Amino acid sequence: MYTVISRFVTSSQKSPLLRCSVLKPSTLLSFRSYSSDPFRVKQSQPKKDAKPTSKFGKLVKYVQSEYFQDKTMPKIYLSAIIVAFIPLYFYMRDRYYEDKQLKIIREKYANDPKSLSEYEYLALKSLSQTDKLRPLEQKKYKIYQLMRKEFRRKNFLSGEMFNPSPEELDDWYSKQARFSSKKKKAPILQDVSEEYKVNSDNSSIAAPEDTTDFYDAKAKEYDDAVKWEERGIFMGIRRRWLMSHVKGDVLEVSCGTGRNIPYLSSYIEKVRSITFLDSSKNMVEVTKEKFEKAFPNFKKVAFTQGKAEDLLKMAPDDNSLKYDTVVEAFGLCCHEDPVQVLRNMAKLLKPGGRIILLEHGRSKWDFINNHLDFRSEKRMKKWKCRWNLDIGELVDEANLDITLEKRAHLSTTWMLVLKRPEDPITLDEKPFLDKLFGRESKSFRK
Repeated sequence: MYTVISRFVTSSQKSPLLRCSVLKPSTLLSFRSYSSDPFRVKQSQPKKDAKPTSKFGKLVKYVQSEYFQDKTMPKIYLSAIIVAFIPLYFYMRDRYYEDKQLKIIREKYANDPKSLSEYEYLALKSLSQTDKLRPLEQKKYKIYQLMRKEFRRKNFLSGEMFNPSPEELDDWYSKQARFSSKKKKAPILQDVSEEYKVNSDNSSIAAPEDTTDFYDAKAKEYDDAVKWEERGIFMGIRRRWLMSHVKGDVLEVSCGTGRNIPYLSSYIEKVRSITFLDSSKNMVEVTKEKFEKAFPNFKKVAFTQGKAEDLLKMAPDDNSLKYDTVVEAFGLCCHEDPVQVLRNMAKLLKPGGRIILLEHGRSKWDFINNHLDFRSEKRMKKWKCRWNLDIGELVDEANLDITLEKRAHLSTTWMLVLKRPEDPITLDEKPFLDKLFGRESKSFRK
């Protein structure tokens, strides 16, 4: 065998394409063992694990050990479950006492609604989907909730019910830490004075003024000036929402140049008559041109020049002029007396009528409000618009109920459906469960 291999190698040396050295018997044996499995790789001897020198290395080795997996991990899981149950216990205990107190409040309300304290009334009303908390009530109820958390932490072992008086709440609230040195008081729900009103207390809100002459001069160029701003924030969607609520006899206050008219086409069949009102004569004329072009066959339409503050003076003395829907888009910021305007709207409503508002105002976040306040003077000069008003506060002062509230654009755009306190809610405004089971929605009044 060795001779054959040697001859093969000797003969191969003469060829330039095949060259190799002479194979020795020991090499041949190794060659035979690997020739049977050409993909076999010689395994190296396992090396002993090096001992970890760092603390992290020792920790990793300990975590990977069988002792840690079988003995330590179950203890860690059990401890985590116990720790998680501690806050859960206190949370459920707090909910238990809250539910217990609500049962007592409901019994008191059933016997005598006037016996409820201010906190009990707000707590009961906050659960109602029919009578929502008004903006001022919501602000005060949040303060009650903050005080309640502190009360529960100090009295978590006792079963004492949380029911402070407005004076106790005011004393607690005035002692809370705040950035400014000025002490603040909690809002008063009845007979609200100027001290508690955001719109009166905020010096950044421009003083109201008559904007009629300004918009008379702006009427022809107004649409071109605002169209790109509105397109950039998709304001058309909000205007369509506004027009989707119109029905019956409609009054649009502060109609401007009729920027809502293009979105009325889908809902014009629900409209019996429509009246457009604005203090600017030139803007009313632009609105008339747009409406007659869009709806040439609609006959029951009127175009009126006048200030919204004088609505009742313009209406007949026999109260025969009433509306099913009163709408307004971005008008409250331009009125001299927006609260009086809202009250006038309410008095011109038919029973069950609704006021639909699309307005810009203060946000839910302070950093946005700081920006609105910072630019309020420039905004007033450019558009005669007080865009940093608290719309919810205006609704409160006008004594109107909010049946639907939506916010957009960092909550600076308000979309509201308002009703008078004496009017019931409609079927569409009922909570889902009341619709499903045909129940009457309860209203909570003191």
